[in-house]
Amino acid sequence: MLEGPQAAVSADPAPEAVLAMLSDIAMTAAESGQRPSAGLVRIVPDLIGVALAGSLTASARTMAALAPALAAPAEGARLWGLGRRVATRDAVLGNAFAAHVLDFDDDETELAMAHLSVTLVSAALTLADAMPGPVSGRRLFGAVAAGYAVALALGEMVNPGMYRAGWHATATLGSFASAAACGTLLQLDADCMARALCLAASLSGGVRGAFGGEGKPLQVGQAAASGLMAAQLAQAGFNAPAATLAGPRGFLGLHRGKVMAAIQPIPLPPPGFVVKAYPTCTAIHAAIAAVLEAASSLPAGAQIERIDCSVDPFVPAILLGGIPRSPDEARFNMAYCLARAAHDGQLGPDAFRPEALDDPDIVALMARVHVHEASDLPKGPSGVATGARIRIQADGREVRASRLAAPGSAAAPLSDAALLAKFCLCLEPFCAPDAAGQHFSNLLGLAEAEDIIRILDPLFDLAARPPQIVPETPS
Repeated sequence: MLEGPQAAVSADPAPEAVLAMLSDIAMTAAESGQRPSAGLVRIVPDLIGVALAGSLTASARTMAALAPALAAPAEGARLWGLGRRVATRDAVLGNAFAAHVLDFDDDETELAMAHLSVTLVSAALTLADAMPGPVSGRRLFGAVAAGYAVALALGEMVNPGMYRAGWHATATLGSFASAAACGTLLQLDADCMARALCLAASLSGGVRGAFGGEGKPLQVGQAAASGLMAAQLAQAGFNAPAATLAGPRGFLGLHRGKVMAAIQPIPLPPPGFVVKAYPTCTAIHAAIAAVLEAASSLPAGAQIERIDCSVDPFVPAILLGGIPRSPDEARFNMAYCLARAAHDGQLGPDAFRPEALDDPDIVALMARVHVHEASDLPKGPSGVATGARIRIQADGREVRASRLAAPGSAAAPLSDAALLAKFCLCLEPFCAPDAAGQHFSNLLGLAEAEDIIRILDPLFDLAARPPQIVPETPS
C-alpha cells in the first residue's frame, strides 16, 4: 500500500531538519509508489480524460498557441489534444491548464485542500513524453506518489489557515508536488530533491480571487511548470537556503505553518480524495447529488417552487453569487448548479456551455434557490463539512435528501462503470466509445508497462473531429 503523510505536532525543528524530512518523504514515497494501489492507478485515465476535454476550450487553445514551435520538432513534449511538440515546460503549462479549465479534475478536501493530480500527474506524464529513454510504469507511479506525499505533508502543515486566508492551495502547493514528481523522474538524489523543493518555494503562488475566470487554471498550469523548472534547476546545480521553505520568512513561516517533527504514513489516494462526478467546484458536489436524488422522486413536469440547501458555513465563501456571466463563473455558482441539476435531472459539461447560461427557466429557478449555513454537518480534518442537505418544494409536495460526502469520495466512490462513462464522455469529441474504452483499459495497465509512452502515444496524438471547438465567453 502506498504511503502519504499524517503528521504529529512537536516543537519546531530547524529549517534544515524540516527540509531533510520533506526530501525523505519524497524519496520514501517514490520507492513505495512503484507498487501502486488500484485507486492510484485509476487516477491517470481520469486526469488524461478531463485534460483532453479541456483542450477543446478556446482558452486552452489560446494557451497552446502562445507556445512557440520548436526548431527540432522531435524534441520537447506534446500538447494533449493537439499532438504538437513544444518546449517541455510550455507543454506542462498547457496540459495542466487544460486539465483544470473545466474543473473536472480530482480534488483532495482535507489535508492539501487542493486538486492534486492536475499539477503533479500532468507534469510527470509530460516530462516522461520528453525523456530520451523509456519510462516504466513503476517509475511513473513512484513519481506520482512522491508528489502526493510532499503536497499532503505541506498541506497539513499550512491548512486550513492558508486556504481560509484566500490562497489557492492547488497552485501554492502545486509547485512542490510537481517538483517532487519531476525530481523523482529525473532521479534526483536526496540533496538535490531538497534543493528542488526550496526552489519550488520561490515559485509558489496563487489566489482564490481568481476563481470564476481563466486565471484559476492559469495559476495551476504555472505551478506545474514551475515545479518542473525547480527540479531541472536543482539538477543543474541551483541552490537555495532551507529557510526558503521552512524558515520564518519562507513558505511555512509566512503561511503560519505548524511545523511537524514526524510524518506518519497513510494510504494513497488519501481519505479526502475526490474523483469528480460533475465539472464544478467540489464544494457543490454533495448538494448536486442530493438535488438529483430529491428531484428524481418528483413526478414528471412538477413545478419546483423552492429549493433549500444547507451547507457548511465556509462553503458560501468559496463560491460566487449572482447570475453567472461565463462558464467559469457558473461552475462556482451554487444556485446555477442546483437549478440546472433539478431542471435537467443531470449536470454534465453541456450545462456549462455559454448558451446554457441564458436559459430563462434556469434563471427563474435560480431565484428560488436558498442557501443556508449549517454548523451541524460532520467535519473532517480541514474543519469544513463536505456534505449537504436539500429540501425541494414542488406542486404542494416536499421532498428531502442529504449527502454527507461528495460522489467520488472515499465515502461514496465512483464505480468502475461510472469512471469509464466519464472517460468516454470526455473523449467523445475525439473518438468512438469503443475506442475510448480500449484507451481506458490500456491506461489501467500503465503501472505494469516497461515503456509507458507506447500506451500514451495514441492518446497524446489524438485530435478532435471538427467542428468540436467549445466556444467560451471571456470572464
